[in-house]
Amino acid sequence: MTWAALTIAALLTARAPVPFEAEIDAALAETTAIYPVPKALVVAVISVESDFRPRAMSRAGAKGLMQLMPYTARRVGISERHLFDPAQNILGGVRLLAVLLRHYDGDVISALVAYNARPRRLYAPIPRNGETPAYVWRVLARVRESSMHLDLRLRSETAP
Repeated sequence: MTWAALTIAALLTARAPVPFEAEIDAALAETTAIYPVPKALVVAVISVESDFRPRAMSRAGAKGLMQLMPYTARRVGISERHLFDPAQNILGGVRLLAVLLRHYDGDVISALVAYNARPRRLYAPIPRNGETPAYVWRVLARVRESSMHLDLRLRSETAP
């Protein structure tokens, strides 16, 4: 392999710095200690939802790292004015994921579908249209890339 090829390979495999990494890590440590949601899953959702940008806002009105809708945020105890605060946004997103994982008996795929689209009946198939199928696969790919193992079927006794 040539020197140029080795340099390109090293650049492609190097981990890019994550903006606000210290704040995100602190919020993850705090929330995953409270809610038993795997850190790899939370990091993957943040990556896909906002690309680690705390001030991200979608066309639909979702805000922050975990792209919470204001209505959903209020339901998990986070006020709209705190949606751009990384710690509060992560707390709300992790709380929502924990509720969904418990509701879906640890089924990560169903929880991700509900997180992205809306809650659905237990064991319903993934919708075939819209952005949701691609969203689920992107999150799962990020989990796999993180080299952390995540069982796609978490035991219900680990959910809050």
